[in-house]
Amino acid sequence: MNAYERVMNRQAGKEVDRLPNLNIFMMMPAKLLGIPYGQYVTDYRKLAEGVIYCYENFSTDCFCVISDPMRETEGLGATVVVPPDNVPYCPEPFLKEITDISRVKAVDPGSSRRMEDRLQAVRLLHEKAAGEIPVIGWVEGAFAESCDLMDMANVMLNLLDEPEAMHELLKVCQQQATLFAKEQIRCGADIIGVGDAAASLIGPALYEEFVLPYEIELFRVIHEAGAKVKLHICGNITEKLPLIARTGADIVDCDHMVSLEKAARILPENCSISGNIDPVAVLRGNRESIFAEVRRLVGIPNRNIIAAGCEIPRDTPLENVRYMAEAVEAFA
Repeated sequence: MNAYERVMNRQAGKEVDRLPNLNIFMMMPAKLLGIPYGQYVTDYRKLAEGVIYCYENFSTDCFCVISDPMRETEGLGATVVVPPDNVPYCPEPFLKEITDISRVKAVDPGSSRRMEDRLQAVRLLHEKAAGEIPVIGWVEGAFAESCDLMDMANVMLNLLDEPEAMHELLKVCQQQATLFAKEQIRCGADIIGVGDAAASLIGPALYEEFVLPYEIELFRVIHEAGAKVKLHICGNITEKLPLIARTGADIVDCDHMVSLEKAARILPENCSISGNIDPVAVLRGNRESIFAEVRRLVGIPNRNIIAAGCEIPRDTPLENVRYMAEAVEAFA
């Protein structure tokens, strides 16, 4: 059974030879290739090389183009700094005042240097996958993107003080995510990962008003375009699981502080749960602790998929990443 069949069968509730391994790698592949991270996130050929390396050496069951959350942000007009060996960032908020929201307009992803670079990565990986490995594209959710454009503290204040203006910003961010997702699907993405990390910082009531409607609509469009959706929200999403259950996501990543047993009771049966090995405490441990965690996850229902709760940190011992791959094979 190839990786594409393994992931898609598992998500559909069909038999698989073993559970899929969808570990997320961002900074580690650049280190393994011996190149600066700044080069990795600005040269699609290097990113593709790193993704393929992880597939071949760590038994991952996907080609995933995740790298950093600043691709759409730069395309929307913000100044983005790409450090040699760290994640790209905005040195100052693009939107300093609520009235600045009118400056933000969605753009053609192909007209943006770094969005186009991700499209090139999807094209190349789709070609390399040859239908045997699922390609996971990536976009920022509307709420996360609003926090990338505006200081997060101001976002939180404006949710309460300027809700109508914030909805206008969210609509533009939603439009950008939609354009970017559809273009990645046209380039060959089988699954679109949607990063909405900042949504973990608000309570259920605000999530229902300012996040849920935009996720529902984005996921609907992605499904109509022919791809599946993988929702990634770092942190403790336990309180929001009943709302996430309404998004229509096909796969939901759960960080290490989320009870997968509880998630399995709340999320729909047809929604795969991916996670939730602690990427630091466990993956800096030993072979026995890693095998024990994978054994625990195998028994979770809801078509679960094996993965760390978030990105595998850059300096994780390589033997431990390999132990995790071995454990996935051992508990097939």
